[in-house]
Amino acid sequence: MRGDSVERTAVVVYHSSPLPEPGSGDAGGMTVYVRAVATALADRGVKTDIFTRATSEVPAVVEWYPGVRVISIEAGPLEPIAKEEHRRYIPEFAAGIRAFAMAEGILYDIVHSHYWQSGVAAMELARAWSVSHVHSHHTLGKVKNSYLAPGDEPEPQSRLDGEDDVIRSADVLVASTDDEWRHLACLYLADHDKLKTIHPGVDRALFHPGDRGSDRVRLGLGDEAVLLYVGRIQRLKGIDLAISAFAELVPALDRDVRFVIVGGASGPYGEIELERLKELASRLGVASKVRFEGPQPHEKLPTYYRAADAVLVCSHSESFGLAALEAHACGTPVVGTPVGGLSYIVADGASGFLSESRDPTEFAGRLKTLLSDDDLRRDFGVCAVERAATFSWATTASEFHELYDRLLGEGLAEACTC
Repeated sequence: MRGDSVERTAVVVYHSSPLPEPGSGDAGGMTVYVRAVATALADRGVKTDIFTRATSEVPAVVEWYPGVRVISIEAGPLEPIAKEEHRRYIPEFAAGIRAFAMAEGILYDIVHSHYWQSGVAAMELARAWSVSHVHSHHTLGKVKNSYLAPGDEPEPQSRLDGEDDVIRSADVLVASTDDEWRHLACLYLADHDKLKTIHPGVDRALFHPGDRGSDRVRLGLGDEAVLLYVGRIQRLKGIDLAISAFAELVPALDRDVRFVIVGGASGPYGEIELERLKELASRLGVASKVRFEGPQPHEKLPTYYRAADAVLVCSHSESFGLAALEAHACGTPVVGTPVGGLSYIVADGASGFLSESRDPTEFAGRLKTLLSDDDLRRDFGVCAVERAATFSWATTASEFHELYDRLLGEGLAEACTC
């Protein structure tokens, strides 16, 4: 018999295991999100089993944190598969989760899915277990198709249909921002009573201001101006705009400057995009000033953020923009596009600059303004820390805990989304 307070949740992340480091393969902001919420809930006494599709011979069950297990379910080949093949193995994946729960004798209080494919699997689980289904989209196919990068392929109809199915079936749809709330309501016609906005957080014990000089020494950097990108390498992220703006900035600045890119190729065209970016830097004559660092351990990212004078976020679309929030927590200004949660994180003209235009010259001008004025950069850094102080994973987890408890106690989404 389930009690009035949630004790154990089943979290479904079908296509992206939370075990690899964010910034490599399919691991990105969603990985950070899933890890952080599960950890914070565990600290509140809520156990979490995170289910993902097995893609290698890793142990089937890994205790990632006390009270948090990552469980890899065999469904399809034990290897990464093409995006168009993912939906094919969802029924087998859901059946594997049910078999695991039955073998362990576990009753889950809530099932929480992340991304649309996980949502499709979770629909079946919620029905079988007679529990509420909470879903977080993270990205939306219709939104991505509205802001496609040049040359990028649109999301297929199968994804849009899957998202519609999840939106109709789930008890609560969690949006990271008010913009995402509006997209769900207006583009997908989601029932307003199902929608709840819960902002992601940031680990301020890890991401905080520090000694820039020491951090630069650790990274082999000197007194030059340093720009930074952190995230997966894919066309959607607009890194080509960042490199083009950097190329215009180099001759305009009266000091040396470097651009450090942290992250690995992601998706079926990630390696092609990585080579395209390297060729672009070479063609623009700045290859010697651009460092491709590859993916880095999450614990090392604060060193990069603190070493940088500014972080560039030039995405065509974002669900939230955790890199910008992490940068701000470290006292680093952000120059970027006002997509996803960027306008919630960055105070334009106070903690960074946001530009609707994708003109490299305009971005280069904003960067020159920032990098040429030590006092302005210092003021932006102070404001950045103040902005980040309003976000925490503890707060995010607390809101989820309250949501889960209300769903468990009352079984009504309307009771917890207002």
